[in-house]
Amino acid sequence: MKERFNRTSLFSLSLALLIFCSPAHAADFSAARRLGVSQETLRKGLEKVGGLVTFAPRAGSTQGTQEARLPDNAGLVQVSGANENLTVVVLWLPVDDKGNLIGTKARVYLEAVVANFVREREQIVLWVDQVLTRALAEARGSLYLESQLAEKYQFKVAYVSTLSPPMMSMTVTAAEDEQP
Repeated sequence: MKERFNRTSLFSLSLALLIFCSPAHAADFSAARRLGVSQETLRKGLEKVGGLVTFAPRAGSTQGTQEARLPDNAGLVQVSGANENLTVVVLWLPVDDKGNLIGTKARVYLEAVVANFVREREQIVLWVDQVLTRALAEARGSLYLESQLAEKYQFKVAYVSTLSPPMMSMTVTAAEDEQP
């Protein structure tokens, strides 16, 4: 698969999704809740799927965002926060015109990321498939977004049909603490 998407645009879109789709009082990213997952743990899990994954500072980032291309142009992972305890993880994977993840390892990469956050990763992976199915039923040319809470995390899945190839992003953040 030829690389035809712009990583700066992808991160900008994922950041916009995070800002506009987060709970109302979560706009202060300096006080963002931590995920309890290190960049090293995430990297090692991804490397089990398909080989060397190297995070590097994202060009132009003023927030310390790092990103890594997955082997064989399978997609992209972006992280933010302290390397020892991340605040945001965004996984970008290409999608075909039928809503299926492209590439033989795409689903396994999705599972590898989700496994860092929930015990029952299959539920979230099946939900992602359902989101993509619903997204294709919507009008073309628009962004489609759904969010789900699982354990202590919030998963946001977006389908962006206007990119070439169309992309799915999954953003993971910590859910709001319950108020007494």
